[in-house]
Amino acid sequence: MTAAAAGEQGDTMPTTPISKASDGFYHPASEAEVIDLVNFARENGLQLRVRGATHSVALSIYTDPVGGLPVNQTLEQVPPTGANIDVALDRMMALTWIDVAHGIVAAGAGIHLGFDPSDPFHTSTLANSFLYQIYLKGWALNIVGGITHQTIGGFTGTGSAGGSVCYAFDNVTAFRVVDGLGQASWIERGDPAFPAMLTAVGLLGVVTEMRFQLIPMYNVTGTEVTTGTGSDCPIDLFGPGDAARPSLAKFLTETPYSRMTWWPQKGCERVQIWQASRTAASDTGLVPYQEFTQDLGGQAKQLMASLFFVLLGNRSLLTIFGLLFKNVSQFRCNVAGYWSSGLLGAAGALLAWIPAAIGALVLGAAGLVLGFIPGTMRHLFTTFLPLFNPITGTGKPTRFSDWYWRSLCMDNTADDVLLGTEFVEIWLPVQHTQRVMTLLQGLFDAQGSAATGYFALEIYAAAPSPAWINPSYSDGADVYQDGVSRFDVYWYRDNAGAPNHAHDFFTQYWDLLRANGVPFRFHWGKFIPFYDFPGWAKYYADNLPKLGNFLTLRKARDPANVFFTEYWQLRLLGKRVDD
Repeated sequence: MTAAAAGEQGDTMPTTPISKASDGFYHPASEAEVIDLVNFARENGLQLRVRGATHSVALSIYTDPVGGLPVNQTLEQVPPTGANIDVALDRMMALTWIDVAHGIVAAGAGIHLGFDPSDPFHTSTLANSFLYQIYLKGWALNIVGGITHQTIGGFTGTGSAGGSVCYAFDNVTAFRVVDGLGQASWIERGDPAFPAMLTAVGLLGVVTEMRFQLIPMYNVTGTEVTTGTGSDCPIDLFGPGDAARPSLAKFLTETPYSRMTWWPQKGCERVQIWQASRTAASDTGLVPYQEFTQDLGGQAKQLMASLFFVLLGNRSLLTIFGLLFKNVSQFRCNVAGYWSSGLLGAAGALLAWIPAAIGALVLGAAGLVLGFIPGTMRHLFTTFLPLFNPITGTGKPTRFSDWYWRSLCMDNTADDVLLGTEFVEIWLPVQHTQRVMTLLQGLFDAQGSAATGYFALEIYAAAPSPAWINPSYSDGADVYQDGVSRFDVYWYRDNAGAPNHAHDFFTQYWDLLRANGVPFRFHWGKFIPFYDFPGWAKYYADNLPKLGNFLTLRKARDPANVFFTEYWQLRLLGKRVDD
């Protein structure tokens, strides 16, 4: 019986070894229960997939959708219905010290790197997070991503990385994995399969535990500035650089940690440059980096920004008001959380209705006025953007000096609902950076807002990786050997439409690169092409020299295709396995 057929006949299936919870997930408490679920799935022709923090698009995480749900975007918390098995490892997040003196630790794959505010199971806290627990013992990871909400299994499995060529996410030394035959084993550094496991997107088995070799704790010190894109920018964005200003490629490769956000829209061109370097570990004089302050003012700024993006991406007044109501509700919840945990105590939740009501009135009035005539906000874009992203005054950068685990993750203070951001993440050899910047500027000059959209591009770097299907994979002698530049094209989650379908917004970006012979790869957990699956499968095979090895290993470890959903079949094979 196929997985699809089993899903349709869910009521006639045998009883699963552990019960499905009311949230639609199976929550195993041990590796033995994971093995039982995998064996049950294989024996009954079902699929099994494991979710982390849902920061990847839904169809890359879950079993095959049912009735068009879940929608293929990030932060989709509800799994498909039917008999297929969607697993959450929120009961497998223990951290165990193997050798405290030498920084060797093991952790359940369900443990979050940091606190996850969107955790639907309400198990994630700062105190039980991986980064905080190792910090208390004086240890650290080399790098974290722009957020630390993810589970360690999800962050590693999708090939995620922070913004650095100098440092890589290379602290993992072993994976405990249950394969599609229900066999559990350790895959350690030095094992032939280890480079495949480093970015496996859940296709080689269920990771139940991971081991790490940590490094001594450190702090980071840095700055953030917003400038124009011309001579006032400290980086030569479109040129080779000189003694006064580095090229963008040089900045990305030589700055220990960096990230640049580019607003290319005509009339308000600007970049926000964030950079940091390591300093000695210290608990004194800390000034955390905060994209948004964690108070009423920071939440109000995000609420107003959400109005900005909702009006830019939608034309129906009914849709606009539905989205604004959702955002006001999120705003109230956030404020209630801050106030309830402070001096106001239990009264905080009640008092939070006051700013929420004011916010609802302001957003409602603005939505009615600006949304009544479609396109009004687009005409006002160049007026409003500088209010949210003002140019930094001379000699007045934002400065921070803090624990690495709290300030390297520069987006942690941005709310995932109010500023819900989807994107395609394009990785390309760093030596192509200048050419790609020039190509993009040419596209923007020629096509205007149709090419720039009304959001930003994020540009940062990553080190080369030995992981077979990681987008920065390198054998040490190829065009990726010096690392990659990563171009993230943003898309507001509540915009109408789907940006990665044929002829939609994202296609012009990868079409531009392909037309000009620029090699690139995609982050597997974000938006990738949703059309011409045979053509794109060939592209992936041509540009990932170890993809064939990975697929051979996958088939050996999962001959019944327990983990190989239709989403991954179409993308990696270009067809369904039974076609």
